[in-house]
Amino acid sequence: MASQGIRGTTLTSVRSNVENEANPSMAAKARITRATRTAMTDIGNKANILQNAKNGLNKGVKKEAVKPARGLSKQKATTSLAQLTEVTTTTRVTRRSAEKIREELMEQDVSKADIEMADVESKPVVSAYSLSNLENVDNIDKDDIENPQLVVEYVNDIYAYLRQLETIQDIREDYLNKSTGTSILPKMRTVLVDWLIQVHSQFNLLQETLYLTVAILDRFLQDTACKIERKQLQLVGVAAMFIASKYEEMYAPEIGDFVYITDRAYTEPQIRDMEIKILHTLCFDLGRPLPLHFLRRNSKAGNVDALTHTLAKYAMELTLVDYKMAHIKPSVIAASALALSLKVLEDRNRMDEETPKPIGEMWNSTLVHYTTYTFDMISDSVEKLAGLMLTTSKASASSKNMAVRKKYEDKKLSKIALLAELTGPTMEAMARGEFH
Repeated sequence: MASQGIRGTTLTSVRSNVENEANPSMAAKARITRATRTAMTDIGNKANILQNAKNGLNKGVKKEAVKPARGLSKQKATTSLAQLTEVTTTTRVTRRSAEKIREELMEQDVSKADIEMADVESKPVVSAYSLSNLENVDNIDKDDIENPQLVVEYVNDIYAYLRQLETIQDIREDYLNKSTGTSILPKMRTVLVDWLIQVHSQFNLLQETLYLTVAILDRFLQDTACKIERKQLQLVGVAAMFIASKYEEMYAPEIGDFVYITDRAYTEPQIRDMEIKILHTLCFDLGRPLPLHFLRRNSKAGNVDALTHTLAKYAMELTLVDYKMAHIKPSVIAASALALSLKVLEDRNRMDEETPKPIGEMWNSTLVHYTTYTFDMISDSVEKLAGLMLTTSKASASSKNMAVRKKYEDKKLSKIALLAELTGPTMEAMARGEFH
């Protein structure tokens, strides 16, 4: 892969990723207006190569969002209540007979309403989804009933559907094996994803965009890897991020930005052609659930603090680069990341005289209910995740493919990657599969 040289330069944007801000007050300062990006740095294959560009670019013109003018056409109502009944008699309808008909209609409406009310009162009241019959399980949505954006009535059905969808739009294990006849190796995918993480950071895109980019990349390669040449791999990655940006972002980067970020290795028509090829291969199904979706629900169920949530995000993002974990379901990744984070930070907050809690005990009944996983069901994934995090934390700063670790060493993300507990005895024990 080194011979191909994933190369290019980076672009910056004034948009901020609110999800990544450690300080919640930053959310209020998020800007939704688009500003012209300026070329600032060069991105290479290594995470530590970021050089300042010598030549500046001319600033573009800010584009203002114009609300389309819409006219409302007035239409006269022509429906008449007199058409509710049919007069089948040939008798001439006089004013007195018309009044009699109206009186009969009124009596019928009143009697019908009384019957309907009686039926409603006699039927038992059907309540929505309730946790009243579940022991030791907290109703985490009870305080959000008045918030229409949190759709309390449907949230459990939504997540049940997402769990079905992650099975339908799955990723096969070891899809880049030699038996498929592909020339693309797993280490090439690792280098590409590490580079895409750097591009994502420089573009200041949403977290969902990054996860969706990798999901599109894997789902496309597992069906077409044998038809993709090595020199096209970076083109696939760029097109995947272009698609993900359109799907998730309010203001997606322009196609020219992606041409520039690859140092003009590919043209706009080439990116468009690859975009069309990817969409046809995926049948335009871009709704694969993301680990981030499940983690937000899990963190709410666990009533965790911001630091625990951020550490779980760090663990999840490490799996994007690791080819061996690409096939694990997003819901399992999210549950495993939160379980690991709970155990690591529990040791950090525990007093010296206190006895450490087993991770199985910390994974309480409320978390089991909302994640649908007992700890035994995710223990293997927790072990793999702990090993991955331990290896990454112990690696030197000059090691390859360290984009995620460097990203989470920033103070905006609480410098979570620098925690001493990530290389401590608890992490080493979990990496060996010891959870007690």
